[in-house]
Amino acid sequence: MMMRNILIIGAILFAGVLFGQTKKNVSKTWENRDSEIAQKVFSKYQEKEKIYNQLRIDNKDDREIFDTLSSRLEERKSIVEEHARIDALYRMTSGNVSGSRMDLETYVQRYYLERILYAANRRFQEMSAGQFELRMYDLEKAGEGKNRGLDLMVYSTVTGKEREVRTLSGGESFMAALSLALGMADQIQQSSAAINLDMMFIDEGFGSLDEHSRNQAVRVLQEMAEGSRLIGIISHVSELKQEIEDQLLVNKDENGSHVKWQIS
Repeated sequence: MMMRNILIIGAILFAGVLFGQTKKNVSKTWENRDSEIAQKVFSKYQEKEKIYNQLRIDNKDDREIFDTLSSRLEERKSIVEEHARIDALYRMTSGNVSGSRMDLETYVQRYYLERILYAANRRFQEMSAGQFELRMYDLEKAGEGKNRGLDLMVYSTVTGKEREVRTLSGGESFMAALSLALGMADQIQQSSAAINLDMMFIDEGFGSLDEHSRNQAVRVLQEMAEGSRLIGIISHVSELKQEIEDQLLVNKDENGSHVKWQIS
């Protein structure tokens, strides 16, 4: 009986030892498994962190590239704009503006012609009783077809339209030509202090004017002669004798031509 009890107690003790050992093994197994899981999680975290850091580096590089390209694009834009200006200037000097044939010389002449027209129109409007005004072709149209950039148009205040100068009558054409000559004389004298146009001769042309236009033209010339300028008119129109105070008369007979002064 005692032996049996001893065996039972031994079995219990062995079972306890075996259970304790099994518990330790199970605990150790779970610890190993948790360690493996933690290691895997940590490894994945490191991989993600590595990818994130690489993305940050790539993004920084991309940003630098973007900034560099933006700067280069701005430089290229400036170069393109400068090239466009140079190309426009080249086409202007070579007479290829919008299909035109205007060269640089004509372009510069337009500048001076515009100033001449400004002075000429003061006289032309006065002679024509405010009816006409000389104008140049617009720069966009200048050089098209037969127009070389210096062609003129005449604007009528009556119709409010422009027409070609060749449509002017003989008297109107004379007034336009006289106005241009006077405007050119004014501009030459203003442009150079060393040049003083004290004398001007006008040969014929008054015969094509009606009485009113002739009186207007003579009045303009008389106003110019009131200063230090001498205006000489060469004409066969007898009606001018009543308008001109000082005259140099030329008579022709069988012995030739004779001149005499008629001073008022």
